[in-house]
Amino acid sequence: MKIWPFPRKSNALLSEDGSATVEFVVLFPVLFALFVSSVDFSIQMLRQVFLDRAVDLAVRDIRLGLVDASGLDNLKQRICANAALTPNCMQTITVELRPIEPTAFAGMDPRARCVDRANNISPVLSFTPGSGLQELMMLRACTVSNPFIIANGYIFGSPRGPNDDFMSVSVGVFVNEPV
Repeated sequence: MKIWPFPRKSNALLSEDGSATVEFVVLFPVLFALFVSSVDFSIQMLRQVFLDRAVDLAVRDIRLGLVDASGLDNLKQRICANAALTPNCMQTITVELRPIEPTAFAGMDPRARCVDRANNISPVLSFTPGSGLQELMMLRACTVSNPFIIANGYIFGSPRGPNDDFMSVSVGVFVNEPV
């Protein structure tokens, strides 16, 4: 009986131990990034839905005469009260309310004027109440908020502010009727 004097070579290169670990290390970052991106985008979409609803309720309040004609701050408070998930709404919201000529419909400037939080600049926008005649009025509200992942704004094509923050813009139209 011959005893082999050397230990046998193990086939370490052919071993499949740890192959699941390699797959996990390769796939986990991709799947986790996809999960975080979807959560981030979902929160942004919820903010947009809540802002749309808040603007609709504010337009309803204006039509019912519950908002004073000189009260732009009152209008902002009404919108912010219903715009859930918008952090620091009163500091990050911009509201435009302007009459629109229906025969030569030009609308508003396509770029919404939002608050620039980095420079602490809030655009000065006028509040023009109705002149007693029936006027078509357009209300546009814009809020800005930080994304969890800055790249999401580029990936999903979301409107972004000057500091890569997400912009949520909502528009409402109503007829300002005489009292």
